[in-house]
Amino acid sequence: MTKTFSKILESKALIRFEDCDPFGHLNNGRYIDYYLNAREDQLRDNYGLDIYAMGKTTGKAWVVASNQIAYLREVKFMETVTIKTCLRWYSGSDLLMEGQMVDPETGAIISVIWTRFAYIDIRKGQKAEHSEELTELFGKVAIFGEGRPAEYFEDRVKELRMAAVVVS
Repeated sequence: MTKTFSKILESKALIRFEDCDPFGHLNNGRYIDYYLNAREDQLRDNYGLDIYAMGKTTGKAWVVASNQIAYLREVKFMETVTIKTCLRWYSGSDLLMEGQMVDPETGAIISVIWTRFAYIDIRKGQKAEHSEELTELFGKVAIFGEGRPAEYFEDRVKELRMAAVVVS
């Protein structure tokens, strides 16, 4: 029996006071932490992929190579948000994750992030190739599959904004 995997993973997060600026808004830099923490938990809970245990046993791990983020509306402390993440594409040594922070009541998108991860051999300090097992998993869950589509972050944000207008 083949196990099916969800492509879009979701979890809830409560915005904490210490992560906010003096106006009670989530600090711009802390959005990334919320996304990364959610993705780590989602991978473990949904795919059985514990990235830290894997790093210890294989000596390989993903590091953030770049982030692109759009802030579409403010989020305040003690607000609960839904964080959705997915793997958009993968290559032999890179991954591109998309995250969306969403209002759980209205579905309005609060922010969008694209994070590119590079797979690194920690002991050698250089890029590594994904294993066959990882590549198989990525093939099942990636929205676009293998290879980098020619698409821009700004176009994706515009697409999401337009979809929100249509739904409203």
